[in-house]
Amino acid sequence: MTASRVLRGADGYSEATRDKVLAVAERLGYVPNRIAAALGSDTATSLVAIALPTIGRELYNQILEGLESKLTSMGYQPIVGVVGYDDEAEYQWLNSALAWRPCALVVAGRVRSQRNCSLLQSLSIPVVELWNLGRDDKARKRSDPLRVGLDHHAVGVQMGEYLRSRYRGKAGYVGVKVGGHALGADRLDGFEKGYGQKVQTLLLKDRSSFYAGYYGTEQLLSAEPDLRVLYYLDDNMAVGGLMFCQQKGVKIPGDVAIAGFGGLDVGSILPSQLTTTNVRRLKVGKLAAQNLIKRVNNEPVALVEDIGFELLKGETS
Repeated sequence: MTASRVLRGADGYSEATRDKVLAVAERLGYVPNRIAAALGSDTATSLVAIALPTIGRELYNQILEGLESKLTSMGYQPIVGVVGYDDEAEYQWLNSALAWRPCALVVAGRVRSQRNCSLLQSLSIPVVELWNLGRDDKARKRSDPLRVGLDHHAVGVQMGEYLRSRYRGKAGYVGVKVGGHALGADRLDGFEKGYGQKVQTLLLKDRSSFYAGYYGTEQLLSAEPDLRVLYYLDDNMAVGGLMFCQQKGVKIPGDVAIAGFGGLDVGSILPSQLTTTNVRRLKVGKLAAQNLIKRVNNEPVALVEDIGFELLKGETS
Protein backbone atom coordinates (compact mmCIF):
# COMPACT_ATOMS: atom_id res chain seq x y z
CA MET A 1 0.00 0.00 0.00
CA THR A 2 2.84 2.37 0.80
CA ALA A 3 4.55 1.64 -2.52
CA SER A 4 1.27 2.26 -4.32
CA ARG A 5 0.85 5.64 -2.62
CA VAL A 6 4.39 6.67 -3.58
CA LEU A 7 3.99 5.62 -7.22
CA ARG A 8 0.60 7.35 -7.48
CA GLY A 9 2.00 10.57 -6.02
CA ALA A 10 -0.31 10.43 -2.99
CA ASP A 11 0.77 11.34 0.57
CA GLY A 12 1.25 9.48 3.86
CA TYR A 13 4.93 8.53 3.67
CA SER A 14 8.31 10.01 4.54
CA GLU A 15 10.90 11.33 2.07
CA ALA A 16 13.19 8.45 3.01
CA THR A 17 10.46 5.92 2.17
CA ARG A 18 9.72 7.70 -1.11
CA ASP A 19 13.37 7.60 -2.13
CA LYS A 20 13.61 3.90 -1.25
CA VAL A 21 10.50 2.99 -3.28
CA LEU A 22 11.61 5.01 -6.32
CA ALA A 23 15.09 3.48 -6.20
CA VAL A 24 13.63 -0.04 -6.26
CA ALA A 25 11.20 0.92 -9.04
CA GLU A 26 14.07 2.21 -11.16
CA ARG A 27 16.16 -0.91 -10.51
CA LEU A 28 13.26 -3.14 -11.56
CA GLY A 29 12.44 -1.04 -14.62
CA TYR A 30 8.90 -0.45 -13.33
CA VAL A 31 6.63 2.04 -15.13
CA PRO A 32 3.02 2.75 -14.04
CA ASN A 33 0.23 1.57 -16.32
CA ARG A 34 -2.05 4.58 -16.56
CA ILE A 35 -4.31 2.93 -19.10
CA ALA A 36 -4.79 -0.08 -16.82
CA ALA A 37 -5.63 2.21 -13.95
CA ALA A 38 -8.16 4.10 -16.04
CA LEU A 39 -9.75 1.24 -17.94
CA GLY A 40 -9.03 -1.81 -15.80
CA SER A 41 -7.02 -3.40 -18.60
CA ASP A 42 -3.38 -4.37 -18.87
CA THR A 43 -3.25 -4.91 -22.64
CA ALA A 44 -1.15 -2.85 -25.02
CA THR A 45 -2.80 -0.14 -27.11
CA SER A 46 -2.48 0.83 -30.78
CA LEU A 47 -0.15 3.67 -29.73
CA VAL A 48 3.40 3.76 -31.10
CA ALA A 49 5.79 5.95 -29.08
CA ILE A 50 8.36 7.89 -31.13
CA ALA A 51 11.29 9.64 -29.40
CA LEU A 52 13.35 11.83 -31.74
CA PRO A 53 16.21 14.20 -30.90
CA THR A 54 14.70 17.00 -33.00
CA ILE A 55 12.11 17.78 -35.63
CA GLY A 56 13.64 21.16 -36.38
CA ARG A 57 16.08 19.72 -38.91
CA GLU A 58 14.75 18.71 -42.31
CA LEU A 59 16.54 15.37 -41.96
CA TYR A 60 14.36 14.30 -39.04
CA ASN A 61 11.04 15.91 -39.94
CA GLN A 62 10.91 13.97 -43.19
CA ILE A 63 11.69 10.74 -41.31
CA LEU A 64 8.81 11.59 -38.96
CA GLU A 65 6.53 12.23 -41.94
CA GLY A 66 7.31 8.75 -43.24
CA LEU A 67 6.70 7.19 -39.82
CA GLU A 68 3.38 8.94 -39.27
CA SER A 69 1.97 8.29 -42.73
CA LYS A 70 2.80 4.58 -42.65
CA LEU A 71 1.64 4.00 -39.07
CA THR A 72 -1.70 5.77 -39.52
CA SER A 73 -2.35 3.90 -42.78
CA MET A 74 -2.02 0.65 -40.82
CA GLY A 75 -4.36 1.78 -38.03
CA TYR A 76 -1.78 2.83 -35.42
CA GLN A 77 -1.53 6.16 -33.60
CA PRO A 78 1.92 7.74 -33.17
CA ILE A 79 2.75 9.78 -30.08
CA VAL A 80 5.86 11.89 -30.56
CA GLY A 81 8.38 13.26 -28.08
CA VAL A 82 11.31 15.55 -28.86
CA VAL A 83 14.06 14.64 -26.41
CA GLY A 84 17.12 16.38 -27.84
CA TYR A 85 20.41 14.55 -27.44
CA ASP A 86 20.05 14.44 -23.67
CA ASP A 87 19.99 11.05 -21.93
CA GLU A 88 18.02 12.32 -18.94
CA ALA A 89 15.36 13.96 -21.13
CA GLU A 90 15.05 10.77 -23.17
CA TYR A 91 14.81 8.61 -20.04
CA GLN A 92 12.09 10.74 -18.49
CA TRP A 93 10.05 10.91 -21.70
CA LEU A 94 10.33 7.17 -22.30
CA ASN A 95 9.07 6.39 -18.81
CA SER A 96 6.17 8.80 -19.29
CA ALA A 97 5.26 7.39 -22.71
CA LEU A 98 5.68 3.75 -21.67
CA ALA A 99 3.17 4.30 -18.87
CA TRP A 100 0.48 4.50 -21.58
CA ARG A 101 1.40 0.97 -22.72
CA PRO A 102 2.27 1.60 -26.39
CA CYS A 103 2.56 -1.49 -28.54
CA ALA A 104 5.94 -0.43 -29.96
CA LEU A 105 8.68 2.16 -29.65
CA VAL A 106 10.84 4.15 -32.09
CA VAL A 107 14.11 5.79 -31.02
CA ALA A 108 17.03 7.36 -32.86
CA GLY A 109 20.16 5.25 -33.19
CA ARG A 110 22.85 6.98 -31.16
CA VAL A 111 25.31 6.49 -28.32
CA ARG A 112 23.27 6.56 -25.10
CA SER A 113 23.85 5.99 -21.39
CA GLN A 114 23.90 2.51 -19.87
CA ARG A 115 20.72 3.35 -17.95
CA ASN A 116 18.87 4.18 -21.16
CA CYS A 117 20.25 1.11 -22.92
CA SER A 118 19.14 -1.07 -20.01
CA LEU A 119 15.65 0.43 -20.14
CA LEU A 120 15.33 -0.32 -23.86
CA GLN A 121 16.65 -3.85 -23.40
CA SER A 122 14.17 -4.54 -20.60
CA LEU A 123 11.09 -3.76 -22.68
CA SER A 124 8.76 -6.50 -23.84
CA ILE A 125 7.44 -4.42 -26.75
CA PRO A 126 9.23 -4.17 -30.13
CA VAL A 127 11.77 -1.37 -30.50
CA VAL A 128 13.33 0.06 -33.66
CA GLU A 129 16.39 2.32 -33.80
CA LEU A 130 16.46 4.46 -36.91
CA TRP A 131 18.74 6.68 -38.95
CA ASN A 132 22.21 5.65 -37.75
CA LEU A 133 23.03 1.96 -37.99
CA GLY A 134 26.35 2.49 -36.20
CA ARG A 135 29.35 0.22 -36.64
CA ASP A 136 28.30 -2.61 -34.33
CA ASP A 137 29.55 -5.81 -35.96
CA LYS A 138 28.37 -8.22 -33.27
CA ALA A 139 25.79 -10.84 -34.19
CA ARG A 140 22.26 -9.49 -33.93
CA LYS A 141 19.70 -11.31 -31.78
CA ARG A 142 15.94 -11.28 -32.13
CA SER A 143 15.69 -9.60 -28.73
CA ASP A 144 17.80 -6.66 -29.95
CA PRO A 145 16.07 -3.54 -31.31
CA LEU A 146 15.39 -3.57 -35.03
CA ARG A 147 17.51 -1.11 -37.01
CA VAL A 148 16.60 0.89 -40.10
CA GLY A 149 18.92 3.50 -41.56
CA LEU A 150 22.34 3.80 -43.10
CA ASP A 151 26.04 3.51 -42.33
CA HIS A 152 27.11 7.11 -41.75
CA HIS A 153 30.77 6.13 -41.43
CA ALA A 154 30.62 4.68 -44.94
CA VAL A 155 29.02 7.93 -46.16
CA GLY A 156 32.00 9.90 -44.86
CA VAL A 157 34.52 7.45 -46.30
CA GLN A 158 32.94 7.69 -49.75
CA MET A 159 32.90 11.50 -49.71
CA GLY A 160 36.48 11.67 -48.45
CA GLU A 161 37.74 9.30 -51.14
CA TYR A 162 35.89 11.21 -53.85
CA LEU A 163 37.30 14.59 -52.83
CA ARG A 164 40.80 13.15 -52.35
CA SER A 165 40.66 11.86 -55.93
CA ARG A 166 40.08 15.43 -57.16
CA TYR A 167 42.00 17.68 -54.76
CA ARG A 168 45.19 17.90 -52.77
CA GLY A 169 45.73 19.95 -49.64
CA LYS A 170 44.16 20.51 -46.25
CA ALA A 171 40.49 19.84 -45.58
CA GLY A 172 38.15 21.40 -43.04
CA TYR A 173 34.85 20.40 -41.44
CA VAL A 174 32.09 22.62 -40.02
CA GLY A 175 29.60 20.91 -37.74
CA VAL A 176 27.58 21.22 -34.54
CA LYS A 177 28.09 20.03 -30.98
CA VAL A 178 25.04 19.54 -28.74
CA GLY A 179 25.27 18.55 -25.09
CA GLY A 180 28.90 17.54 -25.46
CA HIS A 181 28.18 15.28 -28.44
CA ALA A 182 29.30 16.05 -31.99
CA LEU A 183 26.45 15.43 -34.42
CA GLY A 184 27.48 13.34 -37.41
CA ALA A 185 30.59 12.07 -35.62
CA ASP A 186 30.61 8.80 -37.57
CA ARG A 187 30.55 10.68 -40.89
CA LEU A 188 33.41 12.90 -39.79
CA ASP A 189 35.48 9.87 -38.75
CA GLY A 190 34.76 8.24 -42.08
CA PHE A 191 35.60 11.41 -43.99
CA GLU A 192 39.01 11.65 -42.35
CA LYS A 193 39.67 8.02 -43.22
CA GLY A 194 38.59 8.50 -46.82
CA TYR A 195 40.45 11.78 -47.30
CA GLY A 196 43.57 10.25 -45.76
CA GLN A 197 44.50 13.00 -43.33
CA LYS A 198 43.41 14.77 -40.16
CA VAL A 199 40.71 17.34 -40.88
CA GLN A 200 40.65 20.83 -39.36
CA THR A 201 37.39 20.62 -37.40
CA LEU A 202 35.11 23.39 -36.11
CA LEU A 203 32.19 22.26 -33.96
CA LEU A 204 29.76 25.07 -33.19
CA LYS A 205 27.59 25.18 -30.07
CA ASP A 206 24.58 26.00 -32.18
CA ARG A 207 21.86 24.31 -34.21
CA SER A 208 22.38 23.38 -37.82
CA SER A 209 21.32 26.29 -40.07
CA PHE A 210 22.35 28.42 -43.05
CA TYR A 211 23.71 31.05 -40.69
CA ALA A 212 25.73 28.54 -38.65
CA GLY A 213 27.33 27.34 -41.86
CA TYR A 214 28.00 30.93 -42.91
CA TYR A 215 29.73 32.15 -39.76
CA GLY A 216 31.37 28.77 -39.15
CA THR A 217 33.01 29.00 -42.57
CA GLU A 218 34.16 32.54 -41.79
CA GLN A 219 35.78 31.36 -38.55
CA LEU A 220 37.43 28.32 -40.08
CA LEU A 221 38.84 30.09 -43.15
CA SER A 222 40.10 32.95 -40.97
CA ALA A 223 42.04 30.47 -38.86
CA GLU A 224 43.05 28.19 -41.75
CA PRO A 225 43.12 30.28 -44.98
CA ASP A 226 44.88 27.54 -46.99
CA LEU A 227 42.06 24.99 -46.73
CA ARG A 228 41.26 23.39 -50.07
CA VAL A 229 38.19 21.34 -49.16
CA LEU A 230 35.25 22.08 -46.83
CA TYR A 231 32.88 19.35 -45.63
CA TYR A 232 29.73 20.16 -43.63
CA LEU A 233 27.37 18.43 -41.22
CA ASP A 234 24.50 18.84 -43.69
CA ASP A 235 23.41 20.67 -46.82
CA ASN A 236 21.94 23.65 -44.97
CA MET A 237 25.30 24.43 -43.39
CA ALA A 238 27.06 23.80 -46.70
CA VAL A 239 24.80 26.33 -48.43
CA GLY A 240 25.60 28.86 -45.70
CA GLY A 241 29.31 28.24 -46.31
CA LEU A 242 28.78 28.59 -50.06
CA MET A 243 27.07 31.97 -49.57
CA PHE A 244 29.96 33.22 -47.44
CA CYS A 245 32.54 32.20 -50.02
CA GLN A 246 30.60 33.81 -52.87
CA GLN A 247 30.24 37.07 -50.94
CA LYS A 248 33.98 37.15 -50.19
CA GLY A 249 35.03 36.35 -53.73
CA VAL A 250 36.26 32.83 -52.94
CA LYS A 251 35.87 30.76 -56.08
CA ILE A 252 33.94 27.52 -55.74
CA PRO A 253 35.42 25.05 -56.55
CA GLY A 254 38.43 26.92 -57.96
CA ASP A 255 39.72 28.06 -54.57
CA VAL A 256 37.73 25.83 -52.20
CA ALA A 257 35.60 22.73 -52.83
CA ILE A 258 32.39 22.40 -50.81
CA ALA A 259 30.38 19.28 -49.94
CA GLY A 260 27.37 18.63 -47.70
CA PHE A 261 25.12 15.78 -46.64
CA GLY A 262 21.47 14.83 -46.92
CA GLY A 263 20.31 15.79 -50.41
CA LEU A 264 18.06 18.45 -48.86
CA ASP A 265 15.57 20.47 -50.88
CA VAL A 266 17.62 23.66 -50.73
CA GLY A 267 20.12 22.10 -53.12
CA SER A 268 17.52 22.05 -55.91
CA ILE A 269 17.33 25.86 -56.12
CA LEU A 270 21.06 26.61 -56.16
CA PRO A 271 22.55 27.97 -59.41
CA SER A 272 25.30 25.33 -59.07
CA GLN A 273 24.49 21.78 -57.97
CA LEU A 274 25.83 21.03 -54.51
CA THR A 275 28.11 18.05 -54.02
CA THR A 276 26.36 15.98 -51.36
CA THR A 277 25.10 12.56 -50.30
CA ASN A 278 21.46 11.87 -51.04
CA VAL A 279 19.50 9.90 -48.44
CA ARG A 280 15.91 8.69 -48.83
CA ARG A 281 14.62 10.02 -45.54
CA LEU A 282 10.93 9.27 -46.15
CA LYS A 283 11.89 5.66 -46.85
CA VAL A 284 13.69 5.44 -43.49
CA GLY A 285 10.49 6.39 -41.67
CA LYS A 286 8.13 4.23 -43.73
CA LEU A 287 10.36 1.16 -43.59
CA ALA A 288 10.91 1.57 -39.84
CA ALA A 289 7.14 1.72 -39.27
CA GLN A 290 6.50 -1.26 -41.54
CA ASN A 291 9.13 -3.46 -39.90
CA LEU A 292 8.03 -2.45 -36.41
CA ILE A 293 4.43 -3.47 -37.02
CA LYS A 294 5.60 -6.75 -38.56
CA ARG A 295 7.38 -7.45 -35.28
CA VAL A 296 4.24 -6.43 -33.32
CA ASN A 297 2.30 -9.02 -35.33
CA ASN A 298 5.06 -11.65 -34.94
CA GLU A 299 5.77 -11.70 -38.67
CA PRO A 300 9.25 -12.40 -40.10
CA VAL A 301 11.31 -9.22 -40.40
CA ALA A 302 14.93 -8.30 -41.08
CA LEU A 303 16.83 -7.27 -37.94
CA VAL A 304 18.81 -4.64 -39.87
CA GLU A 305 17.64 -2.70 -42.94
CA ASP A 306 20.30 -0.59 -44.66
CA ILE A 307 18.61 1.81 -47.10
CA GLY A 308 21.92 2.89 -48.61
CA PHE A 309 22.89 6.31 -49.97
CA GLU A 310 23.93 8.03 -53.20
CA LEU A 311 26.89 10.33 -53.84
CA LEU A 312 25.82 13.36 -55.90
CA LYS A 313 28.87 14.74 -57.71
CA GLY A 314 27.82 18.36 -57.97
CA GLU A 315 29.46 21.50 -59.32
CA THR A 316 30.77 22.75 -55.97
CA SER A 317 33.66 20.29 -56.01
